Amino acid sequence: MEKTTIPLVILLTAALGASTVIPLSLSQISTLAHRVVTGRIERITSHQDPSSGRILSKVEIAQPAPQPSLVFEMTGGTVGDLRQWIAGFPSFQVGDRVVLFLAEDTTTPLGPTVGLHQGVFFVEPDNTITDHRRRPISGIRGENLVLSDGSGSARLKLETFLQKVQSLKKSAATERK
Repeated sequence: MEKTTIPLVILLTAALGASTVIPLSLSQISTLAHRVVTGRIERITSHQDPSSGRILSKVEIAQPAPQPSLVFEMTGGTVGDLRQWIAGFPSFQVGDRVVLFLAEDTTTPLGPTVGLHQGVFFVEPDNTITDHRRRPISGIRGENLVLSDGSGSARLKLETFLQKVQSLKKSAATERK
């Protein structure tokens, strides 16, 4: 049996209208995030909504102790031979380690993260950070991420990344006062 794949961006156009993702700096993503979580994707369960036909996936992320697991639902996934996804949004796999910049409302149809794909980062086995397309990040210049040039240059470690995010959040909070 042949697998059917439908780009979800077409299916959502009628429901959501045309949309554009506005590029955000790391500072903006950090400031807009209600919280930043790290963890490992433990379970993904997909189902097809009978009323809309959309495929939705419940994603469970195990966070470091003592934090409880985080569960959210997002559009896209695979049910039987049918696959739907949001164009440009990363595909999560069980076992992925992630850093997610969560919006205050994590129940929107497009997912729980700030700036759609911009609020998703992956943690590689060597504890370095990649962006939503799994491109290595070599550092942070000002408020922006610097992608690795692929020539074996230094890669940004998770601990350094999280420290910078906290610093950006504190700076923004101080400026608001």
